[in-house]
Amino acid sequence: MSKTNTRPSHGPAGGPGHGGPGRNLGVKGEKPKNFWGTVRRLFGYMSKRMVAIIAVFVLAIAAVIFQIQTPKVLGKATTEIFKGVMAGAQQMQQGQQVTKFPIDFDKIAQIIATVIVMYLISAVFNFLQQFIMTRVSQRTVYELRHDLEAKMNRVPISYYDTHTNGDIMSRAINDMDNIASTLQQNLTQFVTSAVTLIGVIVMMLSISWQLTLVALLMIPLSLIIAMIVAPKSQVFFADQQKSLGLLNNQVEETYGGHTIVKTFNHTEKDQEVFEKENQNLYAAGWKAQFISAIIMPLMNFVKNLGYVFVAVLGGVK
Repeated sequence: MSKTNTRPSHGPAGGPGHGGPGRNLGVKGEKPKNFWGTVRRLFGYMSKRMVAIIAVFVLAIAAVIFQIQTPKVLGKATTEIFKGVMAGAQQMQQGQQVTKFPIDFDKIAQIIATVIVMYLISAVFNFLQQFIMTRVSQRTVYELRHDLEAKMNRVPISYYDTHTNGDIMSRAINDMDNIASTLQQNLTQFVTSAVTLIGVIVMMLSISWQLTLVALLMIPLSLIIAMIVAPKSQVFFADQQKSLGLLNNQVEETYGGHTIVKTFNHTEKDQEVFEKENQNLYAAGWKAQFISAIIMPLMNFVKNLGYVFVAVLGGVK
């Protein structure tokens, strides 16, 4: 972002003036005041590419449909093997000499070929929807950065005296990257997950409603875990972003005013501030990553627990 810095100098970095890296260290970042309004504005940027977004949704749904159909089709191969084995066992009980079980391997080969084709089609659809969504998300963020640049050139000089450079840089770079990754991954993942959930439930009900009920009982337990862990992770991620902005500000002003820092012999003081902010970022970062990382192991535990119940009840049944 190119702009002429017309702010008056307020002394060396870390000094008593407004320009030091220590300014606003104790100030908490503002909480979102209009979340859904912001979401509507974001979708307003994306509305220019509505055809591409609809194509992404259609491709995601088609990919999921092919993917959830493959286990049932593959199950026909298992059925063919089972029929052949049972037929051979019956022939052996009748005293017939059996050299090999009467398994229809040609039909099994056709089933496997069908499954491979279905997986390939699903993979192609997934690739296309990710390719399109990548272009949509990157173009949207490109326009956001362009508008942010124009906005920062219109704000009054006083804005730069009340906001740290690191915070502005964090919003222009890190937050924009987060928006891009969210649009690219989470939006398509939401559609894919919703269609997968509905499709899998329908397929499960067509096989056994009793086992489906057992599997669905694991969903409330997963939701409880997510409701407990996710808010804690959100708090730590907010602290991480705040610390990152403060650290960016300290580094930018220290190196930008390197001559002043050396002149006023302020190197050690700036080093202390840097170490403090770096430690704060480390503390917030590892907590955020740790809390968010334990969600998947907990979810996998619940999922495996459901597998055990289904396997036991299915075997008894």
